Amino acid sequence: MKKSILAAVFSVLVAAFIFGIAQEKKPQVTNFYETSLHYTNRGLEYWYSKEQGGLERITGIPFSQLPCTGCHVRSCDTCHKKEVDGKAMYSLDMARAQEVCEKCHGMEALREAKKNPESPAADVHFKIGMRCMDCHTAREIHGDGTPYNSIRDPGALDARCENCHKPEELKCPGQEAHQDKVDCNACHVRDLPSCYNCHFDTRVKEGKSVSFPLKGLLFLVNHEGRATLASLHTFVYQNKTMITFAPSFPHSIMKEGRGCSDCHATSIIQDMKNGRFAPVCFENGKINNVQGIVPVLKDWDWNFVFLTYDNGTWIPLDNPAEPLVNFSGYCAPLTREQFLKLGEHQSPPKK
Repeated sequence: MKKSILAAVFSVLVAAFIFGIAQEKKPQVTNFYETSLHYTNRGLEYWYSKEQGGLERITGIPFSQLPCTGCHVRSCDTCHKKEVDGKAMYSLDMARAQEVCEKCHGMEALREAKKNPESPAADVHFKIGMRCMDCHTAREIHGDGTPYNSIRDPGALDARCENCHKPEELKCPGQEAHQDKVDCNACHVRDLPSCYNCHFDTRVKEGKSVSFPLKGLLFLVNHEGRATLASLHTFVYQNKTMITFAPSFPHSIMKEGRGCSDCHATSIIQDMKNGRFAPVCFENGKINNVQGIVPVLKDWDWNFVFLTYDNGTWIPLDNPAEPLVNFSGYCAPLTREQFLKLGEHQSPPKK
């Protein structure tokens, strides 16, 4: 009888100990800011995961073991702290200051606007002195208690063109011609930099990125019922390869939108129809890319050249694995009907 009682007590103690360990391993949320994307930086981990079709499929390395996890805003001090007479104080003005955002969010269009406001590459909003917090909200920054997986989750962001632009301003000729099936970004984003041939072996071993930036090459995908622009990321890891498309908003807005001939019946469309389109070529140690709008189609052979990186030299891979294709950020390829429509000549819409 005593042995039975002792055995039961021992079982209870063991269970309590295991439960206690489990509780210790699970971090406790103490305030709603700890669920915000600024605090969790959840997007990187979410889209990297194999469950979302991400890069983990070719690396097999858990996100927690990568040197990519240091980008978090852990404390209010990061944005709100200022010193007055040698003492730390809370400041709302500091949090709204543009330089605070720029510590983590460097944007080429913003730098261009500061250096040369009349440059075509400068964003129209930055040209007139607008700041990040003119469009983004405290709820976005601090969170609202909802543990969003990504800024692409519905409700994660408040910033919208419609918040400032009146309905009659948004009903431009292009939008009416597309019957609200094309996002504002597709016509008004000047450029969307992509990252080509990210050598993930170097990222794992040395904690730094080596890749080629692509400029002037923009990809067209579907997102939330509209065609919109996407960036391209290609990866190489131990002879395995991946191609990722994701909708993006680079803050390089131009006032005048693209014309019909920028997207319809272009040489890119013709080359794709004829099966001879190659968006990127590698010559003399350099990457060159075509310029223009590229529709993204399902099961398309992109003819990408994949490279390895050895002591500062890029070398084409011999017989790399067939690339996995990933549509991130809740986007999807264009349909065949959309592609055929792009192949047709279009008359400029009447103003």
